[in-house]
Amino acid sequence: MPQQLNFGVLGLGRMGIRHALNVVKEPRANLLAVAARSKGTLDSAREVLPASVEFHNNEDEVINHPEIQAILVSTDTSQHARLSLKVIEAGKHLLVEKPISVDLEDSKSVVDAANKHKELKVMVAFVRRFDESYREAYNRIKDGELGDVYYVHGATNDMYDPEAAKFFKEFSKANGSILVDCGVHDADLIRWYIGNEKVKKVTATGYNALIHDLAESQDADNAVGNIQFESGKMATLYLSRTARHGHSCSLNIIGGEGSFVINSDDAQNRLRLFNQTGLNVKSHKTYYDRFKEAFANELSEFTEAILENKELPITVDDAHEAAKMVVGLQMAFRSGKQVFFDDAGYPIKP
Repeated sequence: MPQQLNFGVLGLGRMGIRHALNVVKEPRANLLAVAARSKGTLDSAREVLPASVEFHNNEDEVINHPEIQAILVSTDTSQHARLSLKVIEAGKHLLVEKPISVDLEDSKSVVDAANKHKELKVMVAFVRRFDESYREAYNRIKDGELGDVYYVHGATNDMYDPEAAKFFKEFSKANGSILVDCGVHDADLIRWYIGNEKVKKVTATGYNALIHDLAESQDADNAVGNIQFESGKMATLYLSRTARHGHSCSLNIIGGEGSFVINSDDAQNRLRLFNQTGLNVKSHKTYYDRFKEAFANELSEFTEAILENKELPITVDDAHEAAKMVVGLQMAFRSGKQVFFDDAGYPIKP
């Protein structure tokens, strides 16, 4: 195996271009080619990516490129499963943004393909698992510090941005509601910390505080989900796209021997201003600002797993289970009813 891994990146939008730049910065990776359908997107990418990178408007040209060993997929969610299957069929390693799909059958088809091709490394990008605080919490829970974890509460707040609001009006039509797109991060962490428990039922509610047009897509700019597991353990999550202070996310994990709080003070850094108005703390503006290092760690560990044939820190099965949970929450929100889960862990339409 070469000392550097040749990458292709599909999708150069809000997250795709950031992933591409991380590949450029990763010492053991080489960004060989990228693809996007929009000429404007490709032109913008040319301004920030090295001149050596090949630019394509057809993803197949990148997927089938003979010198590329790994593909990073960061397109619209609606395209994740289709492209992931193509990448696996082409015999390339795959890092795909979460979730695999808003359609659980499509998600399962990718899981089956990945499990059939064990020679390939296939990972879904749940970036918070690569943040040092979240990872330390997991390791200490694994060591028994909290005893039996029985309740997890997650909260993710994105700063209100009128331009982003316009984006989500269109995005949610094909890519799922806030409970899927945003909530899948918290769902994955809930499973990680509470121990992969089987879900019994969920409920969810939503409200449009500022982006009222989201109702046309059966979406909300604020949502709350409640999860009950077969064991009786519990989890809740709160999601928002209307925070005024900036981006913040936190997690409360409660067990029989104690509790952890991650990001209780989600400040930009450790600087504090004391003046006539009191104590002032700056917040991160965006999700990427908060998890910039974790995104780099994610790519680095994926690259290392391929080059050194190590086990991946996240399996496609983990991603599929998180998807089941949030699709159930979306069903509950859109129907106004509680949603139960079958023996295989799939949500049952109410």
